[in-house]
Amino acid sequence: MSSGAASEQATTLQNAPRVHAFWKVSFALYVLMIATATHWPQLKINAPGRPDLWIHLTVFALWTSLLAMLSLFGPRWSTANIGMCAIVTLAYAAIDESTQHFVPGRTPTLEDYGANAGGVLLGSMVLLLIARWQQRKQKTAASR
Repeated sequence: MSSGAASEQATTLQNAPRVHAFWKVSFALYVLMIATATHWPQLKINAPGRPDLWIHLTVFALWTSLLAMLSLFGPRWSTANIGMCAIVTLAYAAIDESTQHFVPGRTPTLEDYGANAGGVLLGSMVLLLIARWQQRKQKTAASR
């Protein structure tokens, strides 16, 4: 390993706790924001059709991605970590959707849960593609 690569690796290791703290705070704030928004009474989107389904898709794709950045279930880009994050997010989406029954003006729907699940799938697929790219990048760097 060259001295430049060793120095870069040392800097990365020194910054790891700060980077992990950033992802923790980001995820916590995101959870609070989404839990508040999904349980806000009488929240309506005045538009024809169901544009809220795109919001559900996006929200849960990002949720899955932020959770994966915490590396709670293994290395960040591992299939195990990404898969477990998808399962945890699907479980949260079910709880989130079903508890809306207790909020005035909110109703849980299978369409909403389906869009949530689609977001989890989308987020997981993007993470797996990035993981594959990271592996190829590391193999290329190792062969130099």
